Amino acid sequence: MIQTAPEHTSQIIKALKEGQVVALPTETVYGLAIALNSATALEKLIFLKRRDLQSGKIFTLVPESRADISKYATLNKLSREYIGKYIPGEITLILHKNPDFSHPYFNHFTTVGIRIPASPLFEKILPETGPLLLTSANPRGDTPAISSDEVAKTMPKVDLIVEGRTVEGKKPSTIVDLTNKTPKILRQGDLKVL
Repeated sequence: MIQTAPEHTSQIIKALKEGQVVALPTETVYGLAIALNSATALEKLIFLKRRDLQSGKIFTLVPESRADISKYATLNKLSREYIGKYIPGEITLILHKNPDFSHPYFNHFTTVGIRIPASPLFEKILPETGPLLLTSANPRGDTPAISSDEVAKTMPKVDLIVEGRTVEGKKPSTIVDLTNKTPKILRQGDLKVL
């Protein structure tokens, strides 16, 4: 495990491109990020999170930009409204997966969770790394970490930890299911949308 400062973006980008699991702060809690197209990193992430494909829980996809969401998800009037109003931000939208989007992990699912953190760090790294997978930095069942120190204690096998901490008492992102005509909140974060 290596630690680095948030301003060392080139090191963070390099680690992601090399298939490493990187713990980094978002505007909510600490997250674990990997490059979308790294099979090695995906295996590590599933191991670190003790995630079972049968659990139904899906790692969040972070597109390069708002304009790229349609590569991965099928959009309609409602989802475009939510994207325009809340992304980037403290929200994860559950959308129907774009049938043209094929990926060894997402091929198990018919939906995709989309989030773009409103974070200067993500703004800097996404154009270089391309799309990422993101999940909260905690072993299954534990409370998400809010600092690099917490990640180091609870998940020492993470490859790279970006130093820092998020705001005390912050909740993970609000999750809104937009796969039906009526939006449904699956997890209420600090952001109120309905």
